[in-house]
Amino acid sequence: MELTYINANGRSITLKQSRPYFLTKIDGTGNIRQTVNTFKAPDQDGAFYISSTLDMRNITLEGTVVADSLDEAYVRRQRFLKIFTPKMRGTLLYRGRQIACVVEEAGFTVSTRQRIPNFFVSLLCPSPFFETLDEVREELASWIPLFEFELEIPVSGMEFGMRQPNQIITVENIGDVSCGCEIVFRALGTVTNPELLNIDTGEYIRLLTTMSAGDELRVYTHFAGKRVVQVVGSTVTNAFSLLDTNSTFFQLAAGTNTLRYDASVNMELLEVSIYFRPQFLGV
Repeated sequence: MELTYINANGRSITLKQSRPYFLTKIDGTGNIRQTVNTFKAPDQDGAFYISSTLDMRNITLEGTVVADSLDEAYVRRQRFLKIFTPKMRGTLLYRGRQIACVVEEAGFTVSTRQRIPNFFVSLLCPSPFFETLDEVREELASWIPLFEFELEIPVSGMEFGMRQPNQIITVENIGDVSCGCEIVFRALGTVTNPELLNIDTGEYIRLLTTMSAGDELRVYTHFAGKRVVQVVGSTVTNAFSLLDTNSTFFQLAAGTNTLRYDASVNMELLEVSIYFRPQFLGV
């Protein structure tokens, strides 16, 4: 049983079953409550089910500060409270997963018999889902390198890369629920109206513009974080106006997703990448 908490300043603390912060209990990582919305008509037995949403997750931590002296225990306590500050957001890392949270409560009690500080922390997670530590990257259209070191170039020449032949690719979301993603369109030359289609649902994202070599467009489909930006060199600008009005900020469903990229002009000069973090109901 081991976990790490990192606050917004990058300061971290590890709690486990050893010195100096001995973790004795963690609760709230495997269960989650939901709110069920229903409608009941007059004289109806039971009710109509409308929808259900997951509540925020509450994770509680309990343990003991192990020190050789009262002065050392005081220093450990001060560091603990400085990192678990309620004034900053943080991230909890546990069993190869992470979850964003805020400190709802952090405090100490002291045993009157042994004079040992016992700590208690309550973390509130606005999004109830755990995520993978590393972002998943999928390439829909890219170049495959064909050379390796040691490199010898024959007189007849050689190919340094090969265009990925597939216009359609399956993306596997190993999470328990659907999740948003970042879609990156890169132009190797002049490309008009790049788009990405979710074949399973018929939803698509299309940008009405002409891209030049080196241009990059990024579309974010995350809930409460939907946006479109254009990257030219080191300059990032809002490009929401380029979005086709019939476009949908689609999510990647749990399981297999079939996607296809396209463009009105010069599809072969378009590179498409997808970045996402699978989400889980518990660990």
